[in-house]
Amino acid sequence: MNRSTSIYLDGVRFFAAFVVFVGHVSGQRLSGGLFWQMGPFGPEAVDVFFVLSGFVIAYVADTREQSGTQYFISRAARIYSVAIPALAVTFLLDAIGRSVQPGLYNPGWHYVWDDRWLQLIQALTFTNQLWWNNMPPGSDFPYWSLGFEVWYYLVFGALLFAPRRWKYWTVVAMLLIMGPKIVALLPIWLLGVAAYRISKGGFIKFGVGIGLWLMSLVLWVAYEWYAHRYGRPIHPNWLGRPPLIEDYLIGLFFFLNLLGFTAMGHVFEPALVRMERTIRWLAGMTLTLYLFHMPLSQFFAAVSPWSSHTWQTRLLVFGVVPVLVAVIAHFTERRKKSWHLAIEHMVYRLLPRFQRERT
Repeated sequence: MNRSTSIYLDGVRFFAAFVVFVGHVSGQRLSGGLFWQMGPFGPEAVDVFFVLSGFVIAYVADTREQSGTQYFISRAARIYSVAIPALAVTFLLDAIGRSVQPGLYNPGWHYVWDDRWLQLIQALTFTNQLWWNNMPPGSDFPYWSLGFEVWYYLVFGALLFAPRRWKYWTVVAMLLIMGPKIVALLPIWLLGVAAYRISKGGFIKFGVGIGLWLMSLVLWVAYEWYAHRYGRPIHPNWLGRPPLIEDYLIGLFFFLNLLGFTAMGHVFEPALVRMERTIRWLAGMTLTLYLFHMPLSQFFAAVSPWSSHTWQTRLLVFGVVPVLVAVIAHFTERRKKSWHLAIEHMVYRLLPRFQRERT
């Protein structure tokens, strides 16, 4: 992956997380409907995350991680460095916020107060979305996507590192455990893997890359115009994922965008390099923004003495929350290496067999 592509992906990653943040907190109950127009773009940003994740995981597995143990330790460090603190903060803030304004924490917004231990266990094991299950951990509703993405890591890791004699049986077993809802979005994640493999092979030349990149933007804008005018396509809910058609469209658009940029992105390298430091810093808080913004925003809306329509509450939600996220990120994903070392030490200490693999 060249430098311009790496910076570009980091920029897209943060921008997608920011779109999710604004889309979620722009509702009436948290900010009085400020920026309500951003609401429909949140699911699209998650589709972008899936494709981008497939691309990045294919890259690191190809260039850095030469064993299954290191692959799974790296994935665990990346996810748990943010997920564990996010869950702790979520349940703490939910308890305080609910005691102040219980009406803001109600089933109408898919909030579940009961079975908090079960919520925690399912969140930590990423079983909160298997089959027809849909159990968010408290007010951290965006956590649902980890219940998809982590299983994609497992499937991809099994394909790469599991012994050949039982590799495919392992993958089949995982697919059966996941259920149709998660399996239905797996091809979107694999589009990212395909984009990496194609770009690595150098099959897309500069001129074609420009065409693909521009075409992806034109198609995306055309779809947004259509969706605004005629409504977004809704798939029957028998797979548990109503916006499935849109998921595939956005996934395809971003797939084409990635293919194009990897072939022609070097023309943007001077501009991207000038912004690199800022983009990298913002990207270093992406997962923290994604997992912390809802419990923080819900908490501030609950304890705020002002209405959600006032500028004071909007300042808390749109101003204070991102600042807190930037601070929290210094103790979560910016400390990913420390988490990696801790998990690695635990694995090698508890499982001596992997110690032999390391040596």
